[in-house]
Amino acid sequence: MTQEFVAEALGVSRQAISKWESGASDPSTSNLSALAKLFGTTAEELLRELRQ
Repeated sequence: MTQEFVAEALGVSRQAISKWESGASDPSTSNLSALAKLFGTTAEELLRELRQ
């Protein structure tokens, strides 16, 4: 998946996705939930991956 695809699916900018990937910012709770749904996982699992 490209940043552009994820951005369009979530209704955010590609720059927002880039910032989330680099750790410059974090997605809101609603965007975290949408990301989890898009990737077929849970928000808890995404957060767990960030802490490792």
